[in-house]
Amino acid sequence: MSGRTPTLEQRLTRIEVIAEQLESDRLELEEAMALFEEGVAHLREVDRLLREAELRIERLIAGPGGSVVSEPVPDATPGVTPPREPA
Repeated sequence: MSGRTPTLEQRLTRIEVIAEQLESDRLELEEAMALFEEGVAHLREVDRLLREAELRIERLIAGPGGSVVSEPVPDATPGVTPPREPA
């Protein structure tokens, strides 16, 4: 990944390649550890990028009098229903 900050897609592709390499039995311990560390760094950055994107996502809803307003998407934690604002 040539000097530029890798994109989300590039990071995901690199994680897949690293996983395939780690699954092979042909790596020395030091090489495997270096790949593992690189993979963890990519995973952390992917997580950060996805959290950042989630904060920017908005949905359009019908507002008072039929107007269109936007509001942040509530946290999508399974089993947790976000509180609704009174009408």
